[in-house]
Amino acid sequence: MRLHSLVHALAAACALVLPFQASAQYPDRPLRLVVPYPPGATNDLLGRAFAEQLSREFGQPVIVENRGGAGTAIGAQAVATARPDGHTMLLGTGTTFVLNPSLQRNLPYDPVRDFTMVSIMAEVPVVFVVNTQFPARSLAELVGYARSHPGRVNFSSSGIATSLHLAGEMFAKAAGIQLVHVPYPGSAAAMLSVIGGDVQMMSEVISGAVPNIQAGRVVPLAVTSEARVSVLPDVPTVAESGFPGFQALGWYGLALPRATPAPVVERLREATNRILAQGELRARFEPTGLLILSPRDGAAVDGYMDRDRARWVPLVRALNLSMD
Repeated sequence: MRLHSLVHALAAACALVLPFQASAQYPDRPLRLVVPYPPGATNDLLGRAFAEQLSREFGQPVIVENRGGAGTAIGAQAVATARPDGHTMLLGTGTTFVLNPSLQRNLPYDPVRDFTMVSIMAEVPVVFVVNTQFPARSLAELVGYARSHPGRVNFSSSGIATSLHLAGEMFAKAAGIQLVHVPYPGSAAAMLSVIGGDVQMMSEVISGAVPNIQAGRVVPLAVTSEARVSVLPDVPTVAESGFPGFQALGWYGLALPRATPAPVVERLREATNRILAQGELRARFEPTGLLILSPRDGAAVDGYMDRDRARWVPLVRALNLSMD
């Protein structure tokens, strides 16, 4: 009986010690950062810049692996099924963790069951732009026009059920107006439709819109972030324009497989928070319209996720959207 009790006590002690041993040894080999998009996009550039700094923090190579496709699901599944030791990470997005689960019943991963969120690293504001001949130079004028011309204001985006599509729908709901969504196969085609006057308005990420704004090909009305963005300092927020509390943001977050030991998660979170606090990423990316965020602890990361789900999931359900 004493021997039996001793075995259980030793097992319990090992269960407590092993995670701390894993933390002390972590990382003990090169790490892999999966970016669920093709090379060259903003998320890929952010991932590579972060990987370079994390490599300096840990003294280990951090290899970026692009696993694009299926709306980030291919890359997410690869990380969800990886060995949960902290050496395989995912640079996921709001699409990965919030939109996909609300749009697809047969998703090959579960964002809650399969992942632990380490950090919310950056936000991606949207800017609403209009054709230069459209008779509105503010959101108030757009709303007035839409109310007097119901069903005649179209807005383009890079596809159905994307964060850009939903940003436009969220604004239409907040303003109590009808906007007719016109999806295109990518942002370039959607922007050309606005420039050419085929549609009146577009929801676009700031980095994609700025060159056309600066060239005078489209007119910006408002950004969807909490505060104005440095690259468009004269463009008001939607909240400033008469819709208090309005935010519609994409975001990038770092995640690990759910079974990763808590001390390993915390060590990676601490390293990531040091990188965010250093300011190198902010200096590099904020001129493009990407907002690098301040460090957060685990509770704040979870709270951010809860708020984002509360913002988007009811809208998806109200619009009866599905990608199945």
